Amino acid sequence: MKTPHKLLFLFLMTASTVMVLSSSNWLTTWMGLEINMLGFIPLMYFKITANESETAVKYLVPQSLGSMIFIMGALISNHSDTMQILMPIAMCLKLGAAPLHLWFPAVMSGLSLMPAFVLLTWQKIAPIFAISSMNPSLTTKILPIAGISALWGGIGGLNQTDIRLLLSYSSIAHTGWMLAGVASPEPVLILYLMMYVMINASLFIALFQNSVKTHKQLFPVSQKPYESFLLAITILSLGGLPPLTGFAMKLLVLMFTEAKTIILTALVSGAITSLYFYLSLTFSPLLSLHKMPVSQLKLMTSTSTSFLLSQIMPLSLLFFFF
Repeated sequence: MKTPHKLLFLFLMTASTVMVLSSSNWLTTWMGLEINMLGFIPLMYFKITANESETAVKYLVPQSLGSMIFIMGALISNHSDTMQILMPIAMCLKLGAAPLHLWFPAVMSGLSLMPAFVLLTWQKIAPIFAISSMNPSLTTKILPIAGISALWGGIGGLNQTDIRLLLSYSSIAHTGWMLAGVASPEPVLILYLMMYVMINASLFIALFQNSVKTHKQLFPVSQKPYESFLLAITILSLGGLPPLTGFAMKLLVLMFTEAKTIILTALVSGAITSLYFYLSLTFSPLLSLHKMPVSQLKLMTSTSTSFLLSQIMPLSLLFFFF
């Protein structure tokens, strides 16, 4: 596919997300979600292989099913209020939240890095804000899905060797935290999404540079020690290690969410499990930091320094404002 076509579908995907965020009725929301799906599917063909065609079908089927359940729930809710629960469940299917996540790792494993990044970040915005615009009585009913997602994402990430599968289970765990953030004030959810996108962007930049496919390729021998250190900090931030950005955004959710104690316990347990396999990934490069000569610290550019501060500063800002 030529670049102008990709730019057209990229604009379509972006505009449809804005359409969902600004919609005032469920029909417009449904239309925006459908256009968003149709705009993203052509972008999945990054290298135009048979594997990507299979992945596109795996993505199309659950997304279409989610849209069908959503519009059906919206129509039936005019006659029965109890059927409104179908609408947030349909959005959870689109998000890939557990136990409706079975399509998500299969799709992620067949994508190139660029479409995988879009699926992990941008494609979560429309469904999660569609859920946040629903009646609070509906959002509280799906909070158990938040706890299940956090636990399932943490457990599923154990012993994964493919970096895309690892990130997909991490995304399932973070989806649980986002769903818990829906039961918080709206700025909390917005901040969580912004920090999540920022961490994933910095991680995928490193993956693009090294063409990483498995966890053993994350820290090659030829990589400079300070670059390995920055990548390790990003991975630990994604896992939620204090005092990094990932911990700050999870702390925000814990402080302001209205979820019950059992759901908070599931969220924290899932975060600890996720942090375990992230620590196992970064254990060796962090231990090798003592081999880095002081002269190499001068090689760190202003971009690297800014990136490092972006992973550390949000916690201090959180304490400053709260």
